[in-house]
Amino acid sequence: MKTKKYFWMLMMVFAVFAVSCDKEEDAESCDSEDLAEDFNCPVDVDAIATFCADGVNDSYYTYNGTDYYCTGVEASTCDGAIAQVGIALIEAGCGTKKKSAGMENGLIKLSQMAENLLAEVRTESLYD
Repeated sequence: MKTKKYFWMLMMVFAVFAVSCDKEEDAESCDSEDLAEDFNCPVDVDAIATFCADGVNDSYYTYNGTDYYCTGVEASTCDGAIAQVGIALIEAGCGTKKKSAGMENGLIKLSQMAENLLAEVRTESLYD
């Protein structure tokens, strides 16, 4: 009788361990960048954008409280979200004093933010 009791307790411990491991895999990582210089923003404009990804299901940018979702978890799937963040920055008053080349640098920085964080998330998932 004691053997069955210990067996069930051991099975419960393994079940809790398996569930806790599954939740950690979906952990989200984020990285923020101040884009004020890249987008030539006035001093009064908050130009901090954040890119978040779990490396499996979701990736998105957040700017000014709004999430702009990518269509996948590859940096190349974020072009639409990057364009939307760029438009939001322009609407906030950025990019009005310089040529569009300055905007291009900002868009490249947003893309690099995604590439770097996604590479980091994938590397971490290989070692977990």
